[in-house]
Amino acid sequence: MWTRDPLLTRRSLLQASAAAAALAAVGCHSPAVAPQPPRKRTQGRLRHAGIGVGGMGGSDLAQIAKHPDVDIVALCDVDEGFLQEAAKKHPKARLYRDWRQLLRESDDIDSVHVTTPDHMHAPILLAALARGLHCYGQKPLTRTVKEARAVAAAAEAAGVVTQMGIQNRSNLPYQRARAAFQTGFLGQVYEVHVWSDRPAGWWPQGVGRPEGSDPVPATLDWDGWLGVSPTRPYKTGQYHPFAWRGWRDFGTGAQGDMACHLMDPALWFLELGAPLRLRSDGPTPNDETYPLWSRVEYEFAATPHTTRGPLQLYWHDGGKQVPADILAEFGATDITKNGCLFLGTEGVLLADPYSEPTCYPADKHARVVEQVPQFKLMDHWSIYVNACLDRGAPNGDFAYAAHLTQTALLGNIALQVPHETLEWNEAGGRFRNHAQADAKLHTPWRADFEVPVRI
Repeated sequence: MWTRDPLLTRRSLLQASAAAAALAAVGCHSPAVAPQPPRKRTQGRLRHAGIGVGGMGGSDLAQIAKHPDVDIVALCDVDEGFLQEAAKKHPKARLYRDWRQLLRESDDIDSVHVTTPDHMHAPILLAALARGLHCYGQKPLTRTVKEARAVAAAAEAAGVVTQMGIQNRSNLPYQRARAAFQTGFLGQVYEVHVWSDRPAGWWPQGVGRPEGSDPVPATLDWDGWLGVSPTRPYKTGQYHPFAWRGWRDFGTGAQGDMACHLMDPALWFLELGAPLRLRSDGPTPNDETYPLWSRVEYEFAATPHTTRGPLQLYWHDGGKQVPADILAEFGATDITKNGCLFLGTEGVLLADPYSEPTCYPADKHARVVEQVPQFKLMDHWSIYVNACLDRGAPNGDFAYAAHLTQTALLGNIALQVPHETLEWNEAGGRFRNHAQADAKLHTPWRADFEVPVRI
């Protein structure tokens, strides 16, 4: 349900109403259906506001600000330390501790980036879209499946430029991997493996809630940081500023974090729609955090790039990788810690976001990558800004971002009902065969935390 913010303009109310109507009819876009191009573009300079300006938020701010046609007009963060550091670089920007106030005072803002913990992506994005603002949203797009579908529908209704922070799809390794894929050396793809070394060494998972509480730093708005998630005591170093990723109330674990980078080539190159079925055979999350490792099997409908039967895609994290016997079949003795491996009838392709693609068997396909074009490095953030200024198209808009995010988050639901095959109904946005899994498509937002737009 969309609730009325008394400070919404008439234009924003119309946009919010349109988005609300769209939610009933629009789910995540299949790549086979091209999303509508943005209707609204900005002329002249782009007036941008940063919501979340510490850590990755500071990086997004710096990347967007370096574009010659951007003015940073407002900054917001619940952490005063992060906010003041950003203000030193942008002394003319208005400063806010509460994103709701920033959006209420948004008449001179064209664009926002939302780079916060995962649980606050959807509330802020929905409110910004209702005000007709261009949006750059960090990955994963949202924390829950229902939120992803709502944000996709709201973006389509608003008609603005949107892009998710999956910068690897604009970087050279993926551009060259896609070019290698397009040579056709793979034949027809019949299986894909995607894996990450996270969370080990990055953030805690497989742990329970710590006991007791610590004093909240004077520089931190803890209630604002919790936002729409249930209240809990502050504990030093447990959640803010980075360790939140493994906590189910705030983050999406290793799969939510890294699948938006690593699973992207599979959905993108193969033009995969929504999964048909999925199953987890790994450990179950506890009440607080995601497990130390996981393995999820997906089935997707065939596409022109795959064999006739359903395509099998396997997600592995926590140090789990492609089974050794599969690697031995095509002569791979060592693979990267993060990657996407395509198994085809004629060859094998490893797409790694951090290094050159590799083609196997080496004696047959060693020269494939050497022969692909040399690409010019694309700046993911400049692509977004240029799209806002009507100088091109975004790379990873919210239609696709919601599709990619939903695929990852469905895997997180499978973790919670292990050893059971879940059948997904994309049109209905629900599982065909599992009411318990359906109940995990969304977690209600905290009722006493006021947000301009609710789902």
